[in-house]
Amino acid sequence: MLSYLVGRPVRTVELAKALGVARSSFYVARDEGRLISADNLLRLADVFGLNPVDLLVRYGLVSHDAAMEYARDAGPDATGLRPRMDLPPL
Repeated sequence: MLSYLVGRPVRTVELAKALGVARSSFYVARDEGRLISADNLLRLADVFGLNPVDLLVRYGLVSHDAAMEYARDAGPDATGLRPRMDLPPL
């Protein structure tokens, strides 16, 4: 799925490098089912320029409903930044 999202084939050596592990460690983690974790998906999203929430949802670590509920609750001002009304606009 990652190759599809990146838009090109992604080699194992690229994935291992992105995760900061040796290829042998990558294969061990994959075989033991430890490869798909929130930390790893967030690293991959950063390295490959993907949306981290999309990866968490696609790989089943966050449900689509939970992501949508969070976005609704956070609203358009999710950054916590608010305009200063005491200053004139730039």
